[in-house]
Amino acid sequence: MEFSWSAEDDDFRLEVKTFLNEHWDASKLPEGPNVDNDAAKNYVREFKKKLAEKGWLTMSWPEEYGGQGASYIRQMIFREEGAIVDAPVGGGGEQILAPAIMLNGTEEQKKEYLVPMTTGDVLWSQGYSEPGAGSDLASLQTRAVKDGDEYVINGQKVWNGAHRGDMIHTLVRTDPDAPKHRGISYMMIDLADKGVTINPLWHMNGLGRFNEVFFDNVRVPISSRVGEENRGWYIAVTSLDFERSGIHLIIGIQGVYEKLLSFLRSDDAKKIGVDDKRLKKIYRKLTDTTIELEVARLLSYRITSMQSAGLVPNYESSMAKCLGSELGQFHARRAINSLGLHGQLLKESKYSVLNGDVPNSYMYTVSRTIAGGTSEIQRNIIATRGLGLPRS
Repeated sequence: MEFSWSAEDDDFRLEVKTFLNEHWDASKLPEGPNVDNDAAKNYVREFKKKLAEKGWLTMSWPEEYGGQGASYIRQMIFREEGAIVDAPVGGGGEQILAPAIMLNGTEEQKKEYLVPMTTGDVLWSQGYSEPGAGSDLASLQTRAVKDGDEYVINGQKVWNGAHRGDMIHTLVRTDPDAPKHRGISYMMIDLADKGVTINPLWHMNGLGRFNEVFFDNVRVPISSRVGEENRGWYIAVTSLDFERSGIHLIIGIQGVYEKLLSFLRSDDAKKIGVDDKRLKKIYRKLTDTTIELEVARLLSYRITSMQSAGLVPNYESSMAKCLGSELGQFHARRAINSLGLHGQLLKESKYSVLNGDVPNSYMYTVSRTIAGGTSEIQRNIIATRGLGLPRS
């Protein structure tokens, strides 16, 4: 088995690093990529335009849809390098909706919706979860009722980045009398439509937001439905496999981890009481993070390898998602405990270290084992689809 990269892949990685160094500056989003700030949103949009000009925004798409037909390995290298510098190199449209349209959409939908994704002209948000339908997503209650050649949609969604998008792809119930998995349809909705309201819900660290989106008699054409009516659940399940196969969770941890190691090796660490004896104890604990990060990285590489072979990762994606989410929480606890009382201070305090990144990470990772599918749900998938265990 060959664990090294090809010379061509190494050259591509260097090209991506150079591009990101020239065109992306995370300091221009000092409060994080989820901040509700017009200047920040415009900066992200301009950056995605530059990615589109390079053809990198949709590089692994088939050429017939405007992609480069690049390998999943190349796409993973691109996303890995982007995650290292916290750049927005992927999105709900390119990663989740696009595969759904390619596999289930009409030719008209492919022309209307895929082309604007390749150019970065239209940004998408994912709208699956509801206040009463998170882990049990199939119990969603947002309704879509046919009225002539339109659907009338009423309901509420939560856990989404609608404030950064132009459109939202979502799940709605079109047959309330059918078994819950069989009465759901997959819809695309313009967030500027009459009857759409977006309310912010701020993260506990105050540095970013997600949203609740309300639909009040929102009318969309029937052509906005992806795939067959009442078959949306099965389309969404396939889309989630693409979402859970990314490497961003692991790389996000590594960024904070490397900053922590650099700090602990500096003289500044001694100023907060980290002497050699304490440092040895910290290093022993952080060794676990080093090993876990490498295991998680190789698991993500395995998923990319499966995609390259034409396979759709299923329980493997759940393994990567579960491990990445929980590793984020494990390391956040190790990091904040390594710094003692100073580790709890936000950047506003003159005694804070690492710009308050560690407590911010500690608070942010609370949602990791909930968002995108809880760890309990991932373990159920691993047990039934991976190990073949019976449902309880």
